Amino acid sequence: MTEQKRSRQRPGRKRGTLPEVEEFFLTLIEHTQLDLDAGFREEEGTIVINLTGPDRQFLLSNGAALLNSTEYLLNLIFRGSGGKAPGVVLDSDDYRKHRELELRLLAKMAAEKVAASRKPLTLQPMTPRERRIVHLALAETAGVQSESRGSGDERSVTIIPS
Repeated sequence: MTEQKRSRQRPGRKRGTLPEVEEFFLTLIEHTQLDLDAGFREEEGTIVINLTGPDRQFLLSNGAALLNSTEYLLNLIFRGSGGKAPGVVLDSDDYRKHRELELRLLAKMAAEKVAASRKPLTLQPMTPRERRIVHLALAETAGVQSESRGSGDERSVTIIPS
């Protein structure tokens, strides 16, 4: 019987400094052997990493699954101040900004449909960040309410007529 060894050191739940996050992430990228360049900056207590380079398309394929997963892992290690805001935001080619605009438009169109039909509408499953964007966009819209339903990767926003 093979005994698995477990690291005594658990992933840290600490607020990482910019140099710590930068060193960790550059080492991670080096081990992936992806051809990526990373730019680092700090905005309002959040460390933003912008990735460029020939292999960035791998990050954005499949609905940015690799980008989102890597950001999630970074936030397990380096959490935001107070544990509320993400400690690290990982982006490439302004994906986050474009996705936010896309989600706001989706929320507006779905709200109009719900208001006209008076029937609830459930959107596709989304990440927590994406659901938050939709909820905030719908909070500004009269005649509808929103709630998250489901669990795990299947959690989605349902828009309900009010």
